[in-house]
Amino acid sequence: MTSAVVTSAGNRMNRYRRLLVIDRLIPFLAALVALVAMAGMIAVELNSRSARAELAEELAALKARIGQESSPSGASAMLSSELTAQLSALADRIAGVEGNLKTLETAAANAPGLVPSSALAAPPVDGAAALAAETAAIDPSLPTTDCIPLGTRFIVTPGETYPLCQSKSVITVGSITADTVEVQGAGAIVKTGFATLVGTKCTVMVFSADPAGFGEVRVTCA
Repeated sequence: MTSAVVTSAGNRMNRYRRLLVIDRLIPFLAALVALVAMAGMIAVELNSRSARAELAEELAALKARIGQESSPSGASAMLSSELTAQLSALADRIAGVEGNLKTLETAAANAPGLVPSSALAAPPVDGAAALAAETAAIDPSLPTTDCIPLGTRFIVTPGETYPLCQSKSVITVGSITADTVEVQGAGAIVKTGFATLVGTKCTVMVFSADPAGFGEVRVTCA
């Protein structure tokens, strides 16, 4: 009888110890999950910076070649067909980098402890209805070709002017530094900042700026 009682007490003590160990492990497991999620976010940021740095170098090199071809001493430079091929390859590379970044961001957003990507996704849109609405809203008196579509991110360089589709406004770029892009009518806009074009309902947002002579912007108009 005494032996049975001792055995039962020992079993209860062992179960209590196991529960105590589990209770102590739970905070460490939660911290580990948070560290994994943080590592995913850091990986996205590092990959994004690396990809943008590579694109910056390629765009700077391509700009230099374009300058050589347009100068009198550029007669022996690459042919225009070769330049066109390089521009096309660069555009494909930019599209690939953006696709990889979206994949990384989605993976990080789906990590434990973060907001699921489905919560940030836009609601589904009827493609036919959207196309019909867009076609009906086109004003034939405003530019529709050789222009930048509103809401599209694009690369700008100093001294260039960019017409906007379906708008009377244009984007004329001044100097570009490591932190700002100067836009006529909006002033110097810092990276991740925005400003309104004077006399319009259009807003210019700057995503990146590089002293090599290019920036990435987006224009939206009410």
